[in-house]
Amino acid sequence: MAVQDQDNFRKAQAAHWPKEDLSRYMGRWIAVRDGKVITSDLSLSALQSQSEVKPSDVFMPVPRTRAGFFIA
Repeated sequence: MAVQDQDNFRKAQAAHWPKEDLSRYMGRWIAVRDGKVITSDLSLSALQSQSEVKPSDVFMPVPRTRAGFFIA
């Protein structure tokens, strides 16, 4: 049962993950909608205050380097 829950979580998470190259957003926060980056900013609060952003968007930081893991 737990494995099935993890699979469902990964599928749901993958649906929100951007399909584009995120290297130009390294070190910034991004707002994602339907798998597309809507906008970015250096801080989460500044990002959330932008007019393009909707409350239903997914917010995630893009690491400064490619190495390592990021857990949200």
